[in-house]
Amino acid sequence: MGLPNVFNTGRSGMMASKAAIATAGHNISNANTEGFSRQRVQTSPDTPRPALGSHALVGTGTLVSRVERINDEYVEKQIRNGTRDMSHMEEKDMALRQTEDIFNEMNGEGLNRLVARFFNEFRKLGNEPDNEAVRQSVREASQAMVNDFHRLRNSVQEVRTHIDSRLDGYTSEVNSIVDDLKELNQKIKAVEIGGASPNDLLDKRDAALRKLSSYMDLNMHKDSSGGYVVDIKGVGPLIVGSQAEKFSVFRSPADDQGKPENALDISSSSSVASTVTHQIKGGKIGALLEVRDQTLSTIIDRLDELAFNVGNAVNRIHQQGFTRDGLQGVAFFRNIQNRERAAEFIGLSDAVSASVNNIATAAQPDSPGDNRIAIAISGIQYQQLMNDNKSTLDDFYNSIVSDVGVATSRNRSALNQQKDIVTQLNKMRDRISGVSIDEETANLMQYQHTFDASAKVIQVADELLKTILDLKR
Repeated sequence: MGLPNVFNTGRSGMMASKAAIATAGHNISNANTEGFSRQRVQTSPDTPRPALGSHALVGTGTLVSRVERINDEYVEKQIRNGTRDMSHMEEKDMALRQTEDIFNEMNGEGLNRLVARFFNEFRKLGNEPDNEAVRQSVREASQAMVNDFHRLRNSVQEVRTHIDSRLDGYTSEVNSIVDDLKELNQKIKAVEIGGASPNDLLDKRDAALRKLSSYMDLNMHKDSSGGYVVDIKGVGPLIVGSQAEKFSVFRSPADDQGKPENALDISSSSSVASTVTHQIKGGKIGALLEVRDQTLSTIIDRLDELAFNVGNAVNRIHQQGFTRDGLQGVAFFRNIQNRERAAEFIGLSDAVSASVNNIATAAQPDSPGDNRIAIAISGIQYQQLMNDNKSTLDDFYNSIVSDVGVATSRNRSALNQQKDIVTQLNKMRDRISGVSIDEETANLMQYQHTFDASAKVIQVADELLKTILDLKR
């Protein structure tokens, strides 16, 4: 091994130190970049060569083999899953709190109080069946109850509409992230084909995958060719290398899985377009679909059932009685044929709206003071008409309010726990992949020393060469 090789040895050390210094500087400059993984230069010995006049092998310096990205795939997966679950609970919390606010009865005029007032007014009418003012109070209480049925149903429907608006926006955001991932996959593949490490691109892809995971439940893996594949659980491939699905939304009829009439459906853009609404689980989109098609649909069904049973029970008795004018068969509420949309359509009959004299109180015609019908109607309040004749109207309504409150409370408690889990996972990632300014500063000093030492090797080789040249003169 001659002096030229000594020069190369020193030069290779300087180049390796220079690469390490540049990498440490890159780490420091990205210390506050979210999702950045610190990097390390990996070196390996260059091929040794025989020493002159000997069979011994002498080292020839170092090579920069690669720039390593310090990252733990398992932790990254746990963060994606944790972010998915936290986003799911956050979105669910927002929708449930909106729903809970609808049933907030702190103002003293909630439906249960209005229903109680309705029956109390009939009870008063039973005491004074010929009192015009009491009849007016019965009609006013009835209209207030009807109005609150409408308010509740319309308010729940507004939450549904708000959810559809968010679904539309989230679908567009998913498509945008998918486009970014397609482009990143292409760039990563090009860099890897060239033999380099696309570390910063991999960080960007991980960040995009974390963001995408917040919308739905995903699986990630590499296929046989080394391409990156993202699957939607229960649906199929979303991204395969540089190929990807697109999502669109459209309005469609109600279905038997809880989706309401004209609510948004989500469709994939595969060769044969398919509706994937009910297959998407987890994340923000899964939470909104769950609340819209399960929680809110159940609430509306129960409100409709309550309105249907109140209207039919009152009409059944009222139509048996006689009005002040001796008419029988007059309905108190509009006749509702089925439960669907009953809370929307319930209202006073035209006859009762026209005159309080059409409120029946007597069981016999031409019977002043006869209060049997009014008393019978007031007794409906305590009859077990709901849940297969197991619950009163009040119990049934209170169970609706209670179920919403319990669901909101449980989800909020789970959300707080999940936030703690995600915080711990991010701290774990920071310990593994995060940049320590103190550590990088110490590394810079070390790399500077190795650079200076490698330069010293070249200086010594240069002096040796001069000495040899002087000997030949």
